[in-house]
Amino acid sequence: MVLSILGRTVVLVLSLAAFLFGWGAGPSVAGTGIGAGERRVALVLGNSAYQHAPRLPNPVNDARAIAESLRSAGFELVGGGAQLDLDKAETERAIRSFGNKLAGSDVGLFYYAGHGLQMRGTNYLLPTSANLTKEADVRYELIDVEMVLDEMALAESRLNIVILDACRNNPFGGRGFRAVSPGLAQMQAPAGTIIAYATQPGAVAADGNGDNSPYTEALSKALLVPGETVFDIFNDVGIAVKRNTGGVQQPWVAASPIEGRFYFLGPTTVVAQAPVPAPVGADKEALFWDSIKTSTNRGLFEAYLKQFPQGTFAAIAEAKVAELGKDAAAPAPASDPPATALARLSAPVAPAPAPTGRPVDPSAIPYLGAKARAALANYPSLPSPKALAISQKGGYAYASNKSNPRTEEDVKRNALQYCQHMAEAPCTLYAVGDSVVADADKGFKPMPVEIAGSGRFDPARVPFVTERTREVAMVNYQRNNGQKAVALTLLGRWATVWDKASDEDARDAVMEKCTQGGKDECLLYAVNDEIVFDEER
Repeated sequence: MVLSILGRTVVLVLSLAAFLFGWGAGPSVAGTGIGAGERRVALVLGNSAYQHAPRLPNPVNDARAIAESLRSAGFELVGGGAQLDLDKAETERAIRSFGNKLAGSDVGLFYYAGHGLQMRGTNYLLPTSANLTKEADVRYELIDVEMVLDEMALAESRLNIVILDACRNNPFGGRGFRAVSPGLAQMQAPAGTIIAYATQPGAVAADGNGDNSPYTEALSKALLVPGETVFDIFNDVGIAVKRNTGGVQQPWVAASPIEGRFYFLGPTTVVAQAPVPAPVGADKEALFWDSIKTSTNRGLFEAYLKQFPQGTFAAIAEAKVAELGKDAAAPAPASDPPATALARLSAPVAPAPAPTGRPVDPSAIPYLGAKARAALANYPSLPSPKALAISQKGGYAYASNKSNPRTEEDVKRNALQYCQHMAEAPCTLYAVGDSVVADADKGFKPMPVEIAGSGRFDPARVPFVTERTREVAMVNYQRNNGQKAVALTLLGRWATVWDKASDEDARDAVMEKCTQGGKDECLLYAVNDEIVFDEER
């Protein structure tokens, strides 16, 4: 296990979804440069008063300076301003609040100043309560930067920015860590990103002799220069830092191609042409048509016409139906065509029966033994949405909104999948919310759900996670290249890695990352584009 101190290094990550390339700042309000109707949300953290590590003079000042610049640039600040000297629980709550506020926003920005650590390629933030006495404490005491990136990915903001300004000294020197080195691990960012460091990777940046670090001092001012694109700002800040440190510190930038322009404060007049959006459903329709165009099964063409009555290939499909004969018996397809499968997999779980009106009484749940009923005594107190599934063999599983934001469809599906996985047989929904939905007079009604355990990786088929995770995080995984892997837990936690040196490295990295996130068992789900869940069980 190797630890590396983030050497007063700043990383700025801008993430643009692939379908949003070409987005500019948009028409600006005269004199402000803030896109008309554009919503910008920022969380700014600064930690100086560490309880078990050396205190730092500048981070709270840095956070205040950046917060004021962002406020002037039209950002809504979580908590109303810079959030200072937070412990671990407070930091996690702030990040969760940030994720909630990002919903419906156009731009999300996260800034952190304080101590930081790097372990095996993963970057961590140090809350003020952090106390590492051994290397294994990292997972319990620190904040994984991926937590922030995940919140941003799930919010699907048009642009995401992460700035990490971490101090240079080793906060836990002399405590027996086997290896400590300066520098920051390169972030695994999705396609369409810019990563900017306060200095070259592996180098150490200066804390500065004034109230702010050289990088933050330059950045807080550059953010307020009208008409500067984000690339202009990087260049200006780099030149200023190099000049002010006598060439000792040279900021570094890595970027993948990004179309369009983003301004913190746009010029007085901005002429920006909005991209022409792709027709909704175009990819799904093309995928469906490509899968059936050479078929002799009339039913498939009828299915296409039903789903895309005004589709690009509707006339051809009608001709195919006529050619194959209106009265010909169309054999059922061996498997769903891709578009039909996608609709089936993303459709809600079969509606649960209407509530019987009876509140859930754990002591009266059928098929379960006394111990299981006792274990479910806390179900009524769980937050909604929630659902409880049971099996005829005495098994059960429930899902709720306690730890992760979930919809009612999520908790119903998760409860059924968890129960079916453990019972190795279909289960049924006993309760949704606080009401019983199972009808005892009709007996046990199995409600089988798909748990894809083999085959090609498909974001829509990943079990146990929320629909939102499938649509964003798993689609993002599918788009990335190189040796990669997915791990998940039955409770819905997940982890992904990519761009590893080998399949084995990807397996090890994703399992370590998943294990660090909680105590529930992590299961390897996919390696590269193949599902290995059944093989690993």
